[in-house]
Amino acid sequence: MGIKIKEEPFSWNDNFSEVALEDFSQIQKDLPYGVSQSIGMALVKLKMIEDGELEVIEDG
Repeated sequence: MGIKIKEEPFSWNDNFSEVALEDFSQIQKDLPYGVSQSIGMALVKLKMIEDGELEVIEDG
C-alpha cells in the first residue's frame, strides 16, 4: 500500500485544511484512536478558521 501526500508551494494565504484533511484520511486508520481524534479535531478547527466560521481572538 502506498500513501501519496500532495506537495504544493507554500503561501500563508493558502487554505491547507482541505489538502490536510484528504492526506489525514489516508493515514487515519493506522493511528491510535486518541491520536486520530486529536489530529482530526485540530484539522476541523483549522478548516473552520479558514472558512471564517470560527473567529480567533488573541488574548493579551
